[in-house]
This record gives sequence, structure tokens and C-alpha cells, in this order.
Amino acid sequence: MTCGRTLRARRWRLLYFAIAAAIAVVLIVAAAAATENLTGSGAGAASTGTVSLTTNGPATHTCDFTALLPGEPIGPPCTFSVRYTGSISAFLALTVLVSSTPGAGGRALFDGSGSSGLILAISDGRASYAVPAGPGRTGGTCPAGSACWARADDLAAWYSGSSPELTFTAGDTTTFDITPVFPASAGGAYQGASVSVTLAAQAVQAPANPLPPGCTVLTIGQPCLPAGGFSWS
Repeated sequence: MTCGRTLRARRWRLLYFAIAAAIAVVLIVAAAAATENLTGSGAGAASTGTVSLTTNGPATHTCDFTALLPGEPIGPPCTFSVRYTGSISAFLALTVLVSSTPGAGGRALFDGSGSSGLILAISDGRASYAVPAGPGRTGGTCPAGSACWARADDLAAWYSGSSPELTFTAGDTTTFDITPVFPASAGGAYQGASVSVTLAAQAVQAPANPLPPGCTVLTIGQPCLPAGGFSWS
């Protein structure tokens, strides 16, 4: 009897470990599937976003900058990494949207001047992308009480070594960094103000949709406007 109980106990232990191992494998596979298409978001000084983009598929990432002090380091830049996964070659553009809301101090944190309040710089590591500037707009799709800016269809590139490439194929990746600067000269007028910066990447097929002559490696980071037979839609 003792021998029989021992054998049954051993079988149960073996079965338990086999089940436990199977659960572990399932959990590991599930974790891999869950992180495969991870998208980032977050509030604070910086956040990171990584997306896969297919032809004609937009992808967005929002950077929220809060609790800022004039002249104080804000931390690492907000990062937005885009990996193209389409089955045919494509061109990619970046659109920058800014929404700024005043606080108790009365002034919007970002005012589009590039010299006062929060100053934003965007780069892909080699080319600089212009941040929306000017007086901005209110109303319409802009949230009540905010001022909004938009900079559309900035031509994007990926890099083979130091050489820029405008045509993306599956696996090509480009990364955009937003670096905020809040000058020490900014005073109490910005107290309680906030700003939200959204980067939107758009890919369109390259075959039968050639870029306009004015959109070249010399104009990376500048608007590539639809012309002739070319369109971003």
C-alpha cells in the first residue's frame, strides 16, 4: 500500500509539474504577443511611443508636458518611433499638432513665438522638424479655452548609415524626439498652464504615387504638399 501511494504521489507530482510547465509556456507566449505591438503613452516630462505603420495607416503619439519650472531641466525628450510594416514601398510624413491652455497666470504655455513660454524642438536625429508657429487658432476642433497649431505633412526619412532614404520598405524605422525648453525668464504668467503635443505619422504607397519635384532629401522636415498626381491620402 505504501508503495502504491508513493507511486500515485509521484505521478501527481509529475502531472503537476507538467501542467505548471504548460501554463508557464502559455504565459510566456501570451506576454510575447502582448508586447509585440506595444504603443506608448504617458504624462509628464517625457513619454515614449513605438508603433508599426502600414500603407495608408496613420499612427499618433501624444506628449504631455506638466509640472514644469522655468529654467529647470525637463528630462529626456519625448520619443516617437515609427516602424513601417507595409507590403509595398511607401513615403512617410509627420504632422505636428499643438494644443496649449492657459492657467491661473493667464498665458498659454506654448504661444507659437519660439522665443517666450515653452519652446519645442523636433528632430529625427539628423533633420530638424519645424514646430507650429504663429498666432494659432481657437474654436472648431480646438478644445474650448485652448489655442491650437498644426504643421502638416513634413517629409520624413529613414537613414542607411548617414544617408537619408525617402522610400520606406518593411522594417525601416525612424524616430522623432521632442525636446522642450522652458526659459528661466518665463514668469508667473505661465502658472498652471499646460500643453499637449501630438505627432501623427502617415504613410502612403510609393508606386504610382511619385513625390513632387520639390520634395527631396534636401527638404526633409519641411512640408511636402500634394501636387500633380501625388497625395498623402
